[in-house]
Amino acid sequence: MIRALVAGVALLTLSACGAVLGPSQTDLDAAVHDFYARGETANAPDLSAAHIADYEGCQPRGGVFTCPVVYATEQGNVPIMIWVVRTTSGGWEVRNLRLNERRR
Repeated sequence: MIRALVAGVALLTLSACGAVLGPSQTDLDAAVHDFYARGETANAPDLSAAHIADYEGCQPRGGVFTCPVVYATEQGNVPIMIWVVRTTSGGWEVRNLRLNERRR
C-alpha cells in the first residue's frame, strides 16, 4: 500500500515537471513552425503568424500526445488541438492539428 502511494506521488511529481506530459511550450511552438515549413498544412488553420496564448501541457495517447492549445491570431484567440510524437533525435514532430471546437 505504501509503495503504491509513493509511486503515485512520484508520478504526479514527474507530471508536474513535464516529464510525462510531452513537449514544453517552446518545443511545441518549434514543432508547429516545422510543420508549416514542411508544407503539410492543406487542412490545417493558418497559424504561421500566430503565437501560443495558452498552453497547459499534453496528454499521452498510445505514443501520440494530444495538446490543447490556444493561439493568439489577428482574428482573436483560436483553440487548436495538436497531435505530436517524439522523434528519434529527441525532438517533437506535429502529426496533425485542427480547430478544437465543441461538437453540437
